[in-house]
Amino acid sequence: MVFDWRTAAFATLLCLTEARGARAAEPLAGIVSCRGIADASARLTCYDRETAALVSPAAPSGAAVPSVPPQRSVGSALPAADAVSRPPALTPEQQFGIPERQVAEKEVAAGTRPAEATKIEARLAAISQSADGRLVFTLDNAQVWRQLAAEGELLAKAGDPVTVSRGWLGSYWLQLKEGRGCKVTRLR
Repeated sequence: MVFDWRTAAFATLLCLTEARGARAAEPLAGIVSCRGIADASARLTCYDRETAALVSPAAPSGAAVPSVPPQRSVGSALPAADAVSRPPALTPEQQFGIPERQVAEKEVAAGTRPAEATKIEARLAAISQSADGRLVFTLDNAQVWRQLAAEGELLAKAGDPVTVSRGWLGSYWLQLKEGRGCKVTRLR
Protein backbone atom coordinates (compact mmCIF):
# COMPACT_ATOMS: atom_id res chain seq x y z
CA MET A 1 0.00 0.00 0.00
CA VAL A 2 1.35 3.41 -0.99
CA PHE A 3 0.79 6.06 1.66
CA ASP A 4 1.49 9.57 0.44
CA TRP A 5 0.60 13.07 1.61
CA ARG A 6 -2.66 13.08 -0.42
CA THR A 7 -3.92 9.96 1.37
CA ALA A 8 -3.03 11.47 4.75
CA ALA A 9 -4.71 14.77 3.87
CA PHE A 10 -7.89 13.02 2.71
CA ALA A 11 -8.02 10.86 5.85
CA THR A 12 -7.55 13.94 8.05
CA LEU A 13 -10.25 15.88 6.17
CA LEU A 14 -12.64 12.95 6.46
CA CYS A 15 -12.05 12.64 10.22
CA LEU A 16 -12.53 16.38 10.77
CA THR A 17 -15.72 16.40 8.72
CA GLU A 18 -17.17 13.46 10.65
CA ALA A 19 -16.24 14.99 14.02
CA ARG A 20 -17.74 18.35 13.06
CA GLY A 21 -20.98 16.68 11.96
CA ALA A 22 -21.25 14.78 15.25
CA ARG A 23 -20.68 17.94 17.32
CA ALA A 24 -23.17 19.93 15.22
CA ALA A 25 -25.92 17.37 15.78
CA GLU A 26 -25.53 17.30 19.61
CA PRO A 27 -26.86 20.84 20.34
CA LEU A 28 -29.89 20.23 18.14
CA ALA A 29 -30.90 17.02 19.91
CA GLY A 30 -32.71 18.97 22.63
CA ILE A 31 -34.63 21.07 20.12
CA VAL A 32 -35.61 18.01 18.10
CA SER A 33 -36.90 16.32 21.26
CA CYS A 34 -39.34 19.24 21.75
CA ARG A 35 -41.23 18.27 18.59
CA GLY A 36 -42.74 15.26 20.32
CA ILE A 37 -44.52 17.29 23.03
CA ALA A 38 -48.27 17.41 22.31
CA ASP A 39 -49.24 20.34 24.57
CA ALA A 40 -48.53 23.61 22.72
CA SER A 41 -47.57 25.56 25.84
CA ALA A 42 -45.20 22.86 27.06
CA ARG A 43 -43.69 22.51 23.57
CA LEU A 44 -43.06 26.27 23.39
CA THR A 45 -41.46 26.20 26.84
CA CYS A 46 -39.21 23.36 25.68
CA TYR A 47 -38.19 25.27 22.52
CA ASP A 48 -37.49 28.44 24.51
CA ARG A 49 -35.35 26.54 27.02
CA GLU A 50 -33.38 24.65 24.35
CA THR A 51 -32.75 27.67 22.11
CA ALA A 52 -31.69 29.78 25.10
CA ALA A 53 -29.18 27.04 25.94
CA LEU A 54 -27.77 27.30 22.40
CA VAL A 55 -27.31 31.05 22.61
CA SER A 56 -25.88 31.23 26.13
CA PRO A 57 -22.56 29.38 25.63
CA ALA A 58 -21.85 31.11 22.30
CA ALA A 59 -22.29 34.65 23.65
CA PRO A 60 -19.01 36.47 24.26
CA SER A 61 -18.28 37.49 27.81
CA GLY A 62 -20.00 40.73 28.72
CA ALA A 63 -22.55 40.38 25.89
CA ALA A 64 -26.20 40.43 26.73
CA VAL A 65 -27.94 37.11 26.25
CA PRO A 66 -31.43 37.47 24.81
CA SER A 67 -33.98 36.76 27.46
CA VAL A 68 -36.64 34.12 27.02
CA PRO A 69 -40.00 35.80 26.44
CA PRO A 70 -42.61 35.38 29.17
CA GLN A 71 -44.94 32.44 28.71
CA ARG A 72 -48.51 33.03 27.59
CA SER A 73 -51.34 31.19 29.18
CA VAL A 74 -52.96 28.56 26.97
CA GLY A 75 -56.15 30.63 26.61
CA SER A 76 -54.45 33.90 25.64
CA ALA A 77 -54.60 35.19 22.09
CA LEU A 78 -51.53 34.85 19.90
CA PRO A 79 -49.83 38.10 18.92
CA ALA A 80 -50.22 39.41 15.39
CA ALA A 81 -47.52 38.36 12.90
CA ASP A 82 -46.13 41.91 12.83
CA ALA A 83 -45.71 41.92 16.60
CA VAL A 84 -43.65 38.73 16.70
CA SER A 85 -40.01 39.75 16.59
CA ARG A 86 -37.30 37.58 15.15
CA PRO A 87 -33.95 37.35 16.84
CA PRO A 88 -31.51 39.79 15.28
CA ALA A 89 -28.94 38.61 12.76
CA LEU A 90 -25.47 38.02 14.13
CA THR A 91 -23.51 41.21 14.61
CA PRO A 92 -20.09 41.56 12.96
CA GLU A 93 -18.48 41.02 16.37
CA GLN A 94 -20.41 37.77 16.85
CA GLN A 95 -19.40 36.62 13.36
CA PHE A 96 -15.72 37.48 13.80
CA GLY A 97 -13.54 34.37 13.67
CA ILE A 98 -16.39 31.96 12.94
CA PRO A 99 -16.31 30.14 9.57
CA GLU A 100 -19.03 31.33 7.16
CA ARG A 101 -20.68 27.90 7.26
CA GLN A 102 -21.21 28.14 11.03
CA VAL A 103 -22.55 31.69 10.71
CA ALA A 104 -25.03 30.45 8.12
CA GLU A 105 -26.11 27.54 10.36
CA LYS A 106 -26.69 29.88 13.32
CA GLU A 107 -28.68 32.34 11.21
CA VAL A 108 -30.81 29.54 9.73
CA ALA A 109 -31.50 28.23 13.24
CA ALA A 110 -32.46 31.74 14.39
CA GLY A 111 -34.75 32.25 11.40
CA THR A 112 -32.84 35.25 10.07
CA ARG A 113 -31.57 33.41 6.98
CA PRO A 114 -33.46 30.93 4.81
CA ALA A 115 -32.15 27.36 4.76
CA GLU A 116 -29.95 26.46 1.80
CA ALA A 117 -31.41 24.33 -0.95
CA THR A 118 -29.68 20.99 -1.46
CA LYS A 119 -31.04 20.59 -4.99
CA ILE A 120 -33.15 22.32 -7.59
CA GLU A 121 -35.39 20.88 -10.26
CA ALA A 122 -35.93 22.66 -13.55
CA ARG A 123 -36.20 22.14 -17.30
CA LEU A 124 -33.53 22.81 -19.90
CA ALA A 125 -34.43 25.97 -21.81
CA ALA A 126 -31.37 25.80 -24.07
CA ILE A 127 -28.14 23.87 -24.53
CA SER A 128 -25.05 25.26 -26.24
CA GLN A 129 -21.42 24.29 -26.56
CA SER A 130 -18.54 26.54 -25.53
CA ALA A 131 -15.39 26.94 -27.63
CA ASP A 132 -13.56 24.35 -25.52
CA GLY A 133 -16.25 21.70 -26.11
CA ARG A 134 -18.00 21.92 -22.73
CA LEU A 135 -21.79 22.11 -22.68
CA VAL A 136 -23.59 25.18 -21.31
CA PHE A 137 -27.06 24.57 -19.87
CA THR A 138 -29.62 27.37 -19.59
CA LEU A 139 -32.47 26.40 -17.28
CA ASP A 140 -36.05 27.66 -17.36
CA ASN A 141 -35.39 29.51 -14.07
CA ALA A 142 -32.74 31.68 -15.88
CA GLN A 143 -29.77 29.94 -14.22
CA VAL A 144 -26.84 29.08 -16.50
CA TRP A 145 -24.55 26.14 -15.69
CA ARG A 146 -21.43 24.92 -17.53
CA GLN A 147 -20.05 21.40 -17.68
CA LEU A 148 -16.72 21.13 -15.83
CA ALA A 149 -15.16 18.65 -18.24
CA ALA A 150 -16.15 17.80 -21.82
CA GLU A 151 -16.86 14.11 -21.47
CA GLY A 152 -19.19 11.86 -23.42
CA GLU A 153 -22.58 12.72 -24.83
CA LEU A 154 -25.43 13.45 -22.43
CA LEU A 155 -28.13 13.26 -25.12
CA ALA A 156 -29.86 16.22 -23.52
CA LYS A 157 -32.30 18.44 -25.37
CA ALA A 158 -34.31 21.56 -24.60
CA GLY A 159 -37.36 20.77 -22.48
CA ASP A 160 -35.76 17.85 -20.61
CA PRO A 161 -36.27 17.90 -16.82
CA VAL A 162 -33.02 18.14 -14.83
CA THR A 163 -31.97 18.13 -11.21
CA VAL A 164 -28.93 20.09 -10.03
CA SER A 165 -27.76 18.85 -6.64
CA ARG A 166 -25.02 19.80 -4.24
CA GLY A 167 -22.03 17.42 -4.16
CA TRP A 168 -18.89 17.06 -2.07
CA LEU A 169 -16.59 19.99 -1.35
CA GLY A 170 -18.75 22.62 -3.05
CA SER A 171 -19.31 20.75 -6.30
CA TYR A 172 -22.60 20.45 -8.20
CA TRP A 173 -24.06 17.63 -10.29
CA LEU A 174 -26.57 18.11 -13.13
CA GLN A 175 -28.59 14.96 -13.77
CA LEU A 176 -31.13 14.18 -16.46
CA LYS A 177 -34.29 12.22 -15.73
CA GLU A 178 -32.74 9.16 -17.43
CA GLY A 179 -29.82 9.18 -14.99
CA ARG A 180 -27.05 10.58 -17.16
CA GLY A 181 -25.28 13.60 -15.75
CA CYS A 182 -22.13 15.61 -15.29
CA LYS A 183 -20.38 17.95 -12.85
CA VAL A 184 -21.27 21.58 -13.46
CA THR A 185 -20.45 25.04 -12.22
CA ARG A 186 -22.87 27.96 -12.19
CA LEU A 187 -22.13 30.87 -14.49
CA ARG A 188 -25.11 33.02 -13.48
